[in-house]
Amino acid sequence: MLPISLIILGGILLISGIVLLVKSKSIKNESLTQAIAAVKADGILTPKEEKLILEIAKIEGKDGNATIAKIRRDLEESEEDSETELIDVNQKAGLDFEKFVVQKFDKKYFKIRNWAGDKFVDGRYADTTTQPDIQLSLILRGQSYPLAVECKWRSEPNGNFIRFAKDGQLERYKAFAQQENYPVFIALGIGGKPSSPAELYILPIQELKKPILHKAGLGKYRKKIDSDFFFDQESNNLR
Repeated sequence: MLPISLIILGGILLISGIVLLVKSKSIKNESLTQAIAAVKADGILTPKEEKLILEIAKIEGKDGNATIAKIRRDLEESEEDSETELIDVNQKAGLDFEKFVVQKFDKKYFKIRNWAGDKFVDGRYADTTTQPDIQLSLILRGQSYPLAVECKWRSEPNGNFIRFAKDGQLERYKAFAQQENYPVFIALGIGGKPSSPAELYILPIQELKKPILHKAGLGKYRKKIDSDFFFDQESNNLR
């Protein structure tokens, strides 16, 4: 009876040894560098991946906890970089559309007095950041006629409504127009690219009650894409 028990026990130990050997070889076959690269590619460190990295680091004689800590730092920095890239993309789109709008003003007749940069940090920003993007003057027969334009580009919107400003922006632009005593307009580009929108509209601030419009209400403000802007200084109308 005893020999049979020993044989069974030996078989169990042999199988266990084979399993451990296979597992060990499997872990060794994947280097620590490969495991870290896989985690960074996913952008997420799962508990299973963390356990695997600790095991591989132990086999390679490295500090597993330090490795895990570094991976977490790298993932956090990567997330911050992604957010920065998104901000950069949005800023580029805004700037591209502003350039498109500026080129619609014939430099023979219009002078740019201020072109806002919208720079801020930790809630601190210059007073000009809350002002319209572009402040110009029409120079005609020795006289100067000021106006301002806020530039907004939107990709093809879903639904029947288009939001062209954030809450509070419209009120600030109206206050600016009243304080400076000259007209302010919103140049709204829709579709296409910021540098070449499919549609273009000029919205007079004083006619707007909300920062959102139904598509049906945009028609009267539409501007031909291929024509320059004209400012009627007597009626304060930009078209």
